[in-house]
Amino acid sequence: MSFHDFTKMHVWQLAFDLLLKVYNATRHFPPEEIFGMIADIHRSANSITHNIAEGYGRFEPKDKTRFHKISRESSYELISQCLASYALHFIKDEKLNNELIDTSKKIIEELDSLIKSIENNS
Repeated sequence: MSFHDFTKMHVWQLAFDLLLKVYNATRHFPPEEIFGMIADIHRSANSITHNIAEGYGRFEPKDKTRFHKISRESSYELISQCLASYALHFIKDEKLNNELIDTSKKIIEELDSLIKSIENNS
């Protein structure tokens, strides 16, 4: 699997779309959560996206997979934060919450495949 730049990777595109959706969803969170849930959920979504890009830029297979694994971990973290945000009624739209979680799960699946591919080819 060869790409000329990380923005052509489907998994990065999914992560970037998720990042934008997360920022839009958190616009309606209570202002007192600016340094709490909002910061945490933004940090996770950014970590997913930017660690995919950083992994792409790494030369050694172990370095690549390390950053992809961080993205994977952050995807799970984001799922947990979405569940908490919905339970706390910060995210009121169940469809939106499910979309954020489902997209996170798709990213995890694609990262799993990418990690296995890199590890098997090294």
